[in-house]
Amino acid sequence: MPKMMMETLEKKVWMNITANQCPGCPSNLATRLVMQIIFDILADQHPVVFGQGCGIGRDFLQRSGLGTHDSACAAMRTAMEIRGIDRPIVVIDGDGQIDMGLADMATAFQQGYKYLHVVCDNQAHAASGSHATGTTDLLARTGVRPSGKARGRKQFPLILMFSGAEYVATASTSHHADLERKIKAAVTRLPAFIQILTPCNPSWGYDDDKGIDVSRLAVECGIWPLYEWKDGVFRRASIPRKATIRDYVALQRRYAHLTDQQIEEMEEYVRQQDRLMEQLARGFAPHEGLEDGLLLGEDKAGKYGIPRHS
Repeated sequence: MPKMMMETLEKKVWMNITANQCPGCPSNLATRLVMQIIFDILADQHPVVFGQGCGIGRDFLQRSGLGTHDSACAAMRTAMEIRGIDRPIVVIDGDGQIDMGLADMATAFQQGYKYLHVVCDNQAHAASGSHATGTTDLLARTGVRPSGKARGRKQFPLILMFSGAEYVATASTSHHADLERKIKAAVTRLPAFIQILTPCNPSWGYDDDKGIDVSRLAVECGIWPLYEWKDGVFRRASIPRKATIRDYVALQRRYAHLTDQQIEEMEEYVRQQDRLMEQLARGFAPHEGLEDGLLLGEDKAGKYGIPRHS
């Protein structure tokens, strides 16, 4: 158990007491990690934390906010400003809600509403039959796609990067120190978005005690890159490739149908993603002054909705 989650007589572990997760649910772990960090670093500001999703909960999160969709965030922020209430807002949702609420979410980011949106991404509508979401990975079998999803996942952090976000990042429950650092960076650069990979036992088809192992394999084989866009600079974490796609899919029944040719297709999918990450890192590298005739150093992302350089 990560050190920052250890329970002592003086300090209790934050958790959603109303949620009923499956044994070993990584979304449960991610929610606890996020809440632990948020309530530690923002304790004196009384943060409002709300949201819903499979493995996250559908009621009050630690009695600090409302169990509602992320689309209510902009309205809540406006109402709080009218009443003179200045408290940080943190939304914790599942990946299915991004698909359903993307228009509201992107608009809130474009308008510059100061809040942190955290997504626990299990790549499925796990609470309603495990059918595909926009983040379901290439060739993964779902409740309505027994032959596997035909296309790769949507890159929601990149969509929001170009929608006015001041900070975006991906994270994993297997790399909790990286997650903690990114949450601390995000709360000072709002609006911000963090997408956490949280495998799902029944949807992905792995043993209950293998959630962290699956998360780590996803990072180490490259299918789930850890990156962040902060202060106009895009950086991908340097993670040694200790695993292969074959290692990653071997633990999951959602990939049991794959042929050797399809595994090669997934390997090419990872290579294409690597190239995209490399291009973003080069295009948003640290620099000063002019770039293509535009002075980007002083621009704020929220002003024009265009990612700025440092």
